[in-house]
Amino acid sequence: MLQVKDIEVRAGARLLLAPVSFQVIPGDRIGLVGRNGAGKTTLTRILAGEGLPAAGTVNRSGQLGYLPQDPRSGDPEQIARD
Repeated sequence: MLQVKDIEVRAGARLLLAPVSFQVIPGDRIGLVGRNGAGKTTLTRILAGEGLPAAGTVNRSGQLGYLPQDPRSGDPEQIARD
């Protein structure tokens, strides 16, 4: 399960996501849509634990899988299979 409480996402001084709260429970399917530069990747990294929100908390229980949009290392064929 993923619980998000009052997180705020910023890129420098620019506010990308005003305080928001939500939860994702096992079996949920979610989509993340927005224009380029809206902060989708930044939010996803925060949810995966690879970044910190400017404010608020993210609580994770269980296992969360995350495949970066632009993997910097590894075998491209293996990444595609994973």
